[in-house]
Amino acid sequence: MGRWVCSVCDYEYNEEAGDPATGIPPGTLFEDLPADWRCPGCSVGKEAFVRVNELEVKTDEEDYL
Repeated sequence: MGRWVCSVCDYEYNEEAGDPATGIPPGTLFEDLPADWRCPGCSVGKEAFVRVNELEVKTDEEDYL
């Protein structure tokens, strides 16, 4: 299952959790969300979301100083 993050407000859609507040059950894949589904944080459409790479490791610039 994947995670998708809104590029506008950083809301995270987790496919495992779904979006129960808007009637999207757990286990719903991002691509299976209705075409009119909107970000609960800022109301943009699905096109503003980017998939989070599960293997991506965030590092801070300070880690290298």
